[in-house]
Parts: sequence; structure tokens; C-alpha cells
Amino acid sequence: MKLLFQILLFFTLAQLIGLFTAGIIIKDIKVNPYVQQFVITENSEDVFNAVYFFIYVLIGAIVIMTIIHFYKGAMLFRLLEVLMISTSSSIVFYAVFRSLTYGYEQAMAISIALGIIFAIAKFFLSKLKNAAAILATAGVGVIFGISLGIMPVIIMLLLLSIYDFIAVFKTKHMVKMAEVLIKSDLAFTVSASVKEGQPRFSEKGERNRIDLGTGDIVAPVMFEVSALSLSPLASLFIFIGACVAIILLMYFAMRKKVVLPALPPITLGMLAFFILGRALRVY
Repeated sequence: MKLLFQILLFFTLAQLIGLFTAGIIIKDIKVNPYVQQFVITENSEDVFNAVYFFIYVLIGAIVIMTIIHFYKGAMLFRLLEVLMISTSSSIVFYAVFRSLTYGYEQAMAISIALGIIFAIAKFFLSKLKNAAAILATAGVGVIFGISLGIMPVIIMLLLLSIYDFIAVFKTKHMVKMAEVLIKSDLAFTVSASVKEGQPRFSEKGERNRIDLGTGDIVAPVMFEVSALSLSPLASLFIFIGACVAIILLMYFAMRKKVVLPALPPITLGMLAFFILGRALRVY
């Protein structure tokens, strides 16, 4: 249960930080030309954006698997981690300093510097892994959430869920990818553990470490942020659905000692609660 609590805590922190960051970014986006560049689509309601981004995900997965197949080192992935952390966490840092009434330019300059410093610190200090993953996923989720409307987000989540299922149960390349990234202790997952240095399973057969991919955390942040355009209550219902799903998923995975694709049940939970809120006319 301790592992489940840790994962739920990390998962929840990422959602809350993402929503906080989104609240600041959405206010600034109308007046700050720097923040306007965070929007990566011209029409947020265009459903084809979901297909485009899904294709990018597939291409990215192919590239990573190719690198894993031919490249046996870790430095390339660690440099990629530095790039990911520095850019994504700076978005969160920007929101923090804007909330402290710093000016646009000042907040932007400080956040970029802190993002780079934080990424370099993680490069040398592996203990910062979970913190880096949480801030990075919050930042990435905000970017996609403010760039995509609710329907494109839902379509993208469904496509990614199908891909996640196939990648874990059919091709199984997602499992291999996760093993490589986890072995290198990179911030592409959040990790919960009972005690460091122990094998993956205890003598009693109980799992003493469990990981959740950052993509599984980015997805609900993205949906929640996008739903802010409808109502904060819509984001709340989605948040609750995601938390219920992750609790059930992790509990089942630990009991059965199996590796499961997290995105399908998370997506199902979010959609179920989102539809429930609409049915109850809460928003």
C-alpha cells in the first residue's frame, strides 16, 4: 500500500502543479507575446491536430527504439533528459514567479535559468528524478492542454490508449523501452520504492518498486487543462476520474504482479467522470 500511496501522491502533485501553471499561463497568454509562443497549434479545435500529434508520438517511439537497438550507452538519453527537463520545468517556474507578481520578462528569464540549473542538477543527482518528472510532465501537459480543444484531446487520448495497449501486450516494445529508461534512472517515469537496493520482488513475492511513465501523467494534465475552457468543475471531475483509475490500476498490478498499460484505464476513468459531470449538468 505504501507504493500505491507514493505513486498516487506523485500523480496528484503533477495534476495540481499542472492546473496551477495552466491558470497563470491562460491569464498571460492574451497579453504576453512570449507565452503566446507556447501554443503549438493554429486552431485548437481542429481534430486533425490529434492525429498529427499521435503520428509524432509514433515517430518518436520508432526513433527511440532504433537508438536502443543500436546504441548501448546512456549518455544520449541523459542529454535528451536534460533538454526535456530544462524546457518543461521552466514553464512551471515561470508560473511560480508570475504568481509572485514578477514581470513578464523577469519571470521568463529567471524560469529559463532555473530550468537549465534544475536539469543539470538532475544530471548529477539521481535523487531528483521524481521531482524532475513531476515538473516536466506538468509543463508538457499544460502546453498540450492550452493548444488542443476538448474533442481533439479526447481523440488523441483514445488513439494513445490503443497504441499503449498494443505496445505493451502485442509488440511489447513499450516494456523494453521502459526497462532501458528505468535502468538508467531517467526522469521519464516516476518511481515508488520501499527500500533502495532490493530486488524487484521481495521473498514474499511482493513488488517493492513500481514505476509510472510520464506519458501516463501528461495525459490527464492535458485533458484537465483543456477542460478549463469549459469549466473548472469539468477539470475536477476529470481529475477525480484519473485518480480513481490509477488507484485501481496500481492495486491490480501489484496484486497480480503484472505490467499493464496505464493509459487505457486512465483514459476510461477520465472519460467516465467527464461524461458523468455532463449528465449531472454540473458544467
